[in-house]
Amino acid sequence: MNIQQLRTLSAFLEHGSFSETGNQIGLSHSAVSVQMQQLETELDVEIFDRHSRPPTITPVGAEVAKLALGILDEIEKIRMIAAGENLAGNITLGFVPKTLQTLLPRVLKELRQNYPQLKVNVKSAISDELATMIRHQELDFAVLTAPIVEFPDIEIATIVAEPLYVIAPKSQIGINNDANLARSMPFIFFEKKTWLGQQIVISLQARGIFVDELMELDSFDVIEDLVLEGFGVSIVPQRLLSNPLSPDLVKLPFSDPQEVRRLVLARHINNQKTELYNFIHAYLASLAVAIHES
Repeated sequence: MNIQQLRTLSAFLEHGSFSETGNQIGLSHSAVSVQMQQLETELDVEIFDRHSRPPTITPVGAEVAKLALGILDEIEKIRMIAAGENLAGNITLGFVPKTLQTLLPRVLKELRQNYPQLKVNVKSAISDELATMIRHQELDFAVLTAPIVEFPDIEIATIVAEPLYVIAPKSQIGINNDANLARSMPFIFFEKKTWLGQQIVISLQARGIFVDELMELDSFDVIEDLVLEGFGVSIVPQRLLSNPLSPDLVKLPFSDPQEVRRLVLARHINNQKTELYNFIHAYLASLAVAIHES
């Protein structure tokens, strides 16, 4: 039994499939399967039910995975103590600008309450810039939009999937097709150099939806205000902890199934501050669930 096997097993408990586990920890589907078979052989226990497709974790396997999580946390504490940190060192967090007013204060408050000796530095940038800083290990963790391409040296954990909507002024009421609504007036793009902006452009092109571009902005709030004033239409997410999109807008889900902006917590695969990473992710994910259920 080795630490990598325990990490892989605990990742499966969170993500539920060999493929998604491999994507999250930077291994192939077959490599994950081999690691888990070796662990089953060593422990002489069936951790996965391979009669189902895809394989599912057995009750015994789930208990082993939970124990693995605890072991990994203890290992992380040992490493931090050995490094002289003892959870009283420094971490640097990155946030995309649209989360600074909503998520940042809550994360800082939780860290202050649970790790009072920890010093937190904060940087803000668009997602691709934050990802570059993660890859260069200039940041410990970052809250950003999920990458549109895979980075094998970055581990990500989903916080929330924010649904995307085509929005238009009330003058367009009666249009019940998202493609027609997007074409009905001049189109206001969210900043195209961002990953969300690129996602929207790619999706429109893939569906053959050709829009009349009016302008490109970096503020969802300004975009919504302009649409309300009748300047055009746009595609925006319903953001976590932000006010609901105005009831005075015509609003249709974008695509079927509805596309989302996936907000994630990212770190470099060599980052060893696992306890803090898991703590921040668990807090943000639980926050998203609580908001969804309220």
